[in-house]
Parts: sequence; C-alpha cells; structure tokens
Amino acid sequence: MNAIQQTLRDSSWARWTALLLISITMFFAYFFVDVAAPLQTMLEKSYGWSPVTFGMLGGSEFFLNVFAGFLILSGIILDKKGIRFTLITAGLTMVIGAAIKFFALTDAFAASGLATFLNSFIPSLPASAKLAFFGFAIFGVGVEMAGITVSKTIVKWFKGKEMALAMGLEMAIARLGVFAVFSLSPIYAEQGGPSNAVFMGMAFLCIGFITFFIYTFMDSALERQTGVSDITTG
Repeated sequence: MNAIQQTLRDSSWARWTALLLISITMFFAYFFVDVAAPLQTMLEKSYGWSPVTFGMLGGSEFFLNVFAGFLILSGIILDKKGIRFTLITAGLTMVIGAAIKFFALTDAFAASGLATFLNSFIPSLPASAKLAFFGFAIFGVGVEMAGITVSKTIVKWFKGKEMALAMGLEMAIARLGVFAVFSLSPIYAEQGGPSNAVFMGMAFLCIGFITFFIYTFMDSALERQTGVSDITTG
C-alpha cells in the first residue's frame, strides 16, 4: 500500500503560519484605512480642509470599486491569474495609493506645478484633498482586492471546522489595525503632522507587502505538492 503523501496543508504550523502572514498584511491595510480618522482637526487647520472635504476622503476609498467596477475586475483577476499574482498586485497597489496620499500632504507637493494645476478647478476642494482622494481610491482598489484574495487563500489552506475559525481570526487581527490607529496615529501626527502619520501607515504597508511576498513561496510550494492550481482555465 502506498503511503499517504503529506503536504504543507497537513501541517498545522504551516497552515497557521500562512494565516499569520496574510493577516499581518490585512492588519496594516486596515490601519491605513483609518489612519486619518483621528486627525480631522489637524487636517482642517494645516491644509484648509472643511468637514465636508474630510468626509469625502473616507468615501474616496470606495469610488473606483463601486463606480468603475474594480472590485469585479479584482475577482476576475483572481480567477484568471491566481492567488500569488493577485496578492502581489494588491499589495503593490496599496503601497502606490498610500504613497500618493502621503505625497498629497507634503510641502513638496504644495510647492509643485501639480498642486497649481489641481487648484485650477473645483476651487472649493484644496489640491491636497484632490490628490489624497485619488491616492486613497487607488489604495481602496488594492485593499478590496486583497480582501477577496485572502478569503480564497484561507479556503485553500483550511478545511472543515478550522475554516471558520481561521476566517474569524484573520478578520479579528485585521480589525485590530483599526483599534491601533486611534492610539498610534495621533502620536505620529504630533511628531510631524498628519503627513507623518500617513507616512508611517505607508511604511507599515511596505512591511505588509513583504509578508504577502513571503507567503507566495508557501503557496507555490503547496501547489507543487498537490499538483492543483487555483487558476481558472475554463
């Protein structure tokens, strides 16, 4: 009788390590989602934002996903290109969006020709807000893409009664990022203004990109062992 071949998925430490890697990224992603939430007063004072402008910042995260269909496109990419490609794409998109949002709050942007151009239309919205909206919308595409990919990743590694537990733990770890931001973001802002808080959020996302990247090696190893790909070919 042939021995049953064991895979990484059969190892508890490998399963939970894979979960930890993707959960860390989502922790940092949710941190960045709300990184500006405690900073409304600072943004209004330092950048001339109105309460309405600040409220629009939160909504900009969902703009491309809802009105341009990027969330649906993310699902198509996941089916056609697989988990590894989509995780890397999502991580890179989040970092790029975060970098744009950070740049929008810097003195370098305020003195640039881009700021002058953005101020030439819709004068009720400061140029910093317009660029921050754009960056946050790009980030929003990445974070939602990451969310659906993480769900598929958990299904790939966990079966039976562990699957719901793994999903719950991943979401709990991710939501801790929201809790952390209200403690840490004001501290970072006090040390260098709102742009510093956004910069730290961007730095955390870079770490999250690395953990996504590390996970892809585990994913690749599992596929080699099982001979089963998550890419849809039909």
